[in-house]
Amino acid sequence: MYFKKLGDCLVSPVWGIFKDLIGSWHMMEQMRFSCYNKIEKKITANASRGKHILRNAKILRRNRVYDVLSAVYNYPLTILEAPMGYGKTTAARSFFETRPVKPVWVTFGYSGGAAAAFWDTFTCVIGEIDHKAGAALHSLGFPADIPQTEKTLSILNNIAFPRETALVLDDYQFACSPQLTAFLLRLPQEDIANLHILLMTRDTTDIDFVELFSKGLCHIVSRQEVKFTDAEVSEYCRMMAGGVSEEDLRRICEYTDGWISFVYMILMGLVQGIPVGMTTIMEDLIETALFKRYDRQVQEFLLMVSIMNQFTARQAEFVTQDRDAGTLLKKLNRENAFVYYDEKSKMYSIHNILLDFLRVRQNFSAETAQGLYVRLGDWHLARQEFQTAYGYWNRAGQAERILSHLNDPQNIRNELITFDGADAMFDSLPRETLFRYPFAYLLHIFYSLLQGKKNTVLDWTQRLDELERYYVQSENMEDDYRNRVLGETLIVRKFTLFNHLATIRASNQQIVRYLKGQNSYITLRRNEFTFGSPHYLYIYFRDAGSLRELSEMLSQTVGYAEFADGCGTGCDSLALAEYALETGNFADVERHSIQAAVKADAMSQTCVSICAKFCLIRLRIVQGRVSEALDLLAQLQCDVSKMNKSIYNTTVDLCKGYVFASIGYPEQIPSWLLTGDMTASDLFYQGIAFNYLVYGKAVMASKKYIELEALTAEFEKNFSLYSNQLGFIHNGIFMAAAKCKLYGVAVGSAVLAAVLNEARADRLVMPFVESAPHILEMLQWINQKDPGNAYVGSILSLCRKYAGLIGSVAHPSASLSPRETELLALMAEGLNRRQIAEHLCITEETAKSHMKNIYQKLEVNSKVAAIQIARNRGYLANC
Repeated sequence: MYFKKLGDCLVSPVWGIFKDLIGSWHMMEQMRFSCYNKIEKKITANASRGKHILRNAKILRRNRVYDVLSAVYNYPLTILEAPMGYGKTTAARSFFETRPVKPVWVTFGYSGGAAAAFWDTFTCVIGEIDHKAGAALHSLGFPADIPQTEKTLSILNNIAFPRETALVLDDYQFACSPQLTAFLLRLPQEDIANLHILLMTRDTTDIDFVELFSKGLCHIVSRQEVKFTDAEVSEYCRMMAGGVSEEDLRRICEYTDGWISFVYMILMGLVQGIPVGMTTIMEDLIETALFKRYDRQVQEFLLMVSIMNQFTARQAEFVTQDRDAGTLLKKLNRENAFVYYDEKSKMYSIHNILLDFLRVRQNFSAETAQGLYVRLGDWHLARQEFQTAYGYWNRAGQAERILSHLNDPQNIRNELITFDGADAMFDSLPRETLFRYPFAYLLHIFYSLLQGKKNTVLDWTQRLDELERYYVQSENMEDDYRNRVLGETLIVRKFTLFNHLATIRASNQQIVRYLKGQNSYITLRRNEFTFGSPHYLYIYFRDAGSLRELSEMLSQTVGYAEFADGCGTGCDSLALAEYALETGNFADVERHSIQAAVKADAMSQTCVSICAKFCLIRLRIVQGRVSEALDLLAQLQCDVSKMNKSIYNTTVDLCKGYVFASIGYPEQIPSWLLTGDMTASDLFYQGIAFNYLVYGKAVMASKKYIELEALTAEFEKNFSLYSNQLGFIHNGIFMAAAKCKLYGVAVGSAVLAAVLNEARADRLVMPFVESAPHILEMLQWINQKDPGNAYVGSILSLCRKYAGLIGSVAHPSASLSPRETELLALMAEGLNRRQIAEHLCITEETAKSHMKNIYQKLEVNSKVAAIQIARNRGYLANC
């Protein structure tokens, strides 16, 4: 048994004996003392103590604690921190039973996947309040990055939560998800009407709540406030057991110091003749007073069901193969507080103190353990929960069964390859075994490549080499099957050479021949073709002087779409449109852009369609049709928003950021791009560093030149990951603009001249044109020094025209009313909706209505973004 120190100041001298022993057990998911023993016969105790009965009793009302917990409704976030067994869950449950609106209760287990599991439960409950909002949130998925978070907040802000809606997060110490914690700390800043979070945990080390606390958005409830006082312990003991002596009460209070789970176990021992103090370890008490009371059948049943966190009676019967499972569970639930039944979910769960005790004692034979996990996997498989089933089969050592199931083309989906222990399983299996299930093996390699995983056993290229050799050299194999495997291997190999286009395209014809015109099992139409980038050529343009050849190569009709079920359809016309735009051949842009969009829409290739429309929007601005361009952008955002898919929302945000930075409207740029609030792990899904290109343009448009100069080194690093040449060109422009403003035209011009010299090899013009206001002075300087340079001259001419066009367009005005401006200022000071309403002598509903109008006028989704944009526009200059 392993124990962890609490390291707290504990008052009782005797308690000091225990403080090094507490902490290895997990708090039960839903602990209700109303389920305490319903023992119907008296148990003869130690003769010197008289007779004790552990009674069926109602939960002890603790009005003192209820008063403490009532503060939940005064704050967006309340954190209750206390060690296991202090009655956090029981106190909260009994408190909320006194309220008119029942809470949204989410309990965390220690089986992993906290963010995804939370999101499934949360969106389901939200759906009960607002069906449309719940469906939209579920479709979006857990908000893994800032743009997705902004979209989520927009949906939540529009939900009419019932008054006093509480979201209770129980046993949060098991979440272990920085992304989930970041999201939960973001919610209080929005002050969503009627939504209050109660986060209950044993440990707040990884929860950085200081800023929220300082702003009055977070309230802390300590263990000292919820632990049982001596008076409450005595009252509880008298309620639960008859004939407890004053001396026993004194000793129980002294030994337990308010740890109610320990009190309960001591009482269980007391009614069975175990004097207070005879054993001072919870584990011994559980063994003596609880576990040994049951016969062998019940003990073995408890040990077997303890492999699950929660389960139905039918599931327990299926896994344990005990036909009496239902009866046993009812008996256990009736007789002690450590087996709990949830009427709503129809699920049983075991108190984590007992669960840990049982798991330590699981001494199954290999055959028994394998049987339990296999059946548990089978149970989930029958419910189409493949990922969970694979995890249990893996524990049972059924690797080939997983491979066989996953090798079926119908089951090939990226998410299924992320089951518990997947990487270790694939690393440990003999290569000969993996070769027998090539599609499952290739899916593992493919997903690992997309996630940027490194393999310590053998790198991915070598693994693909081995697999290919095996199938080339194997005899007595059908040619169609061999060719299918070789074709899929070539497809996956393309991703080991990501954005080395000439190399990877060389294999396309061979792949088509291998697959005989059929679609790939690995790469499908639903896959994201441009990785979140709104610019197709940007992804593959690596080397100076290669852009024309690259665009011609990408415009060829034979390619990826032929064996990927149409994935990437329209990219041939898109490549021509983007090349024409970047090099200033504006006459050809519109035709190719429209062709690309039509082709893409016919095959539901949204990513290609976004790129094509982005290209057309940029063209319209160059043509001086700025209003039309902004209308097209608004329509694109509206159309994509209806799809409610995170990666498309992010791609459109990148389009918006780029366009508004180019025309000098930094306040219209999505807030996450304006501040550089990125998630590095989502690099592929923020456009393969295209997000940093837009961030740079946003900082430049905001004229924050000191910050811009400092950021260029970071941008260089991100563009270097895949050698994005357009990224390098734009970054050079950022550096030149910053140097010019900080150190003078001559210094900046030297930097810009070098960038122009590099861009000349590809005849690039648009990176400079769309930065015109920031580089015109330097271009004139360079042109005066070298007036015969036709390339510089043409760019200078286009930049003058572009600067004139965007300079003549009036900036949109939000036209905030004095009342809205006043309300914004109070929001910026950190006041919540209730406080604002009191300050302005209006109702909370009126305050909410004003906030909604502000969001609409500023075109934002959240409170934080509204404050940020208002500051940028000067509405809150003094805040």
